[in-house]
Amino acid sequence: MNDYIRSTFRAFRHRNFRLFITGQLISLIGTWAQRLGVGWLAWELTQSPFWVGAAAFAGLFPGVLAGPLAGSITDRMHRLRLLKITQSSFLVQATILAVLTITGTITIELLLILETALSLITAFDIPLRQAIVVELVGKDDLPNGIAINSTTVNITRMIGPALAGVIIVSFGIGEAFLFNAVTYIAVLVSLSMMHLQARARAHEHQRLISHIADGLRYAFRTPKIRNWLLLFFFIALFGMPYGTLMPVIAEAGFGRGAAGLSWLVASSGLGATIGALLLASRSSTRGLARQLFIGAVGFGMSLIVFGLIPVFELAVLFIPICGFGMMLQMAGINIALQTELAEEQRGRVMSLLSMAFQSAFPVGSLWMGWVAEHYGPSAPFYIGGSLTALAAIVIGSLILRGRRKN
Repeated sequence: MNDYIRSTFRAFRHRNFRLFITGQLISLIGTWAQRLGVGWLAWELTQSPFWVGAAAFAGLFPGVLAGPLAGSITDRMHRLRLLKITQSSFLVQATILAVLTITGTITIELLLILETALSLITAFDIPLRQAIVVELVGKDDLPNGIAINSTTVNITRMIGPALAGVIIVSFGIGEAFLFNAVTYIAVLVSLSMMHLQARARAHEHQRLISHIADGLRYAFRTPKIRNWLLLFFFIALFGMPYGTLMPVIAEAGFGRGAAGLSWLVASSGLGATIGALLLASRSSTRGLARQLFIGAVGFGMSLIVFGLIPVFELAVLFIPICGFGMMLQMAGINIALQTELAEEQRGRVMSLLSMAFQSAFPVGSLWMGWVAEHYGPSAPFYIGGSLTALAAIVIGSLILRGRRKN
């Protein structure tokens, strides 16, 4: 048992990684609290599933435009310094959102503007946080570091929404946003305590446009990289946005309000945490592609089943399976990519993965919101689940065929 625990959490032997995870653990609790609060605020302001989806869209899609630039900068500059800038920017955004909400001056238009700003910051932050893991743990412990990082995200995904539900019910939505702003202090302190050696940056004098173009050519001319990116894109388009409909499911579907919403989101996070821990317990990436293929098909089927559930308590018990399937793809594809790509391309490929998420997920949130508004809250789960399973079968087959040839 002790050997299993040491193996599962072996990345913690690195001091910088321990500091990084400690700061993330505190900060991400606030992030998830704010994310739940934004969805609930959009619902309160409009009573429209479409605008709930639109808020999720604004919080991600605009950042796609900055994706190529973010990837190039991640490969060319000091990642720790850049990470301090993005985290400080998150603190400012959360503070403004909290003040406007607490003072009662927030509108759906202002919410969309602030979420757009959030998406632009996120465009730089995501590839940075993914690419810096290899500098914190080294290549040997990279898969484990990625999986533990994903575990942290999902532990906080359980705690954050539950805490947000308490804060919203006891104080208000604005106070949940203020709580998020305060938690960024922890991550900034942890980052200030870290010391990383300067990386050799072979392309720092290359023209920016040429540097970006090299990364794009590498990704799309390398089948094993291209196919993983495509699979992630379609799962993010058809399956992953189910979480944005949780305010609608909680209120319009089950009539349980903010408390019910926190239960659904936290339960989904429990399943996702189990999925991340399963990946962390792996001693190698052997057989990972087949596991991800089966998991992607299973994720699509689980969404279909969730849409059929008529009772809130059963929904809370079942939704961890959806979270498990989603996390297996999010963290698993990240691991598959980072263990196969060239080091000098890491930031740019990770920015493409971030762009896939920031483009597909918000578009998925929009179409799911539109379908829920016109055909009922369960319809997006039937459609999205079916298309997720279909995409997994088609693209997953290409991935497995390519690996057999190699």
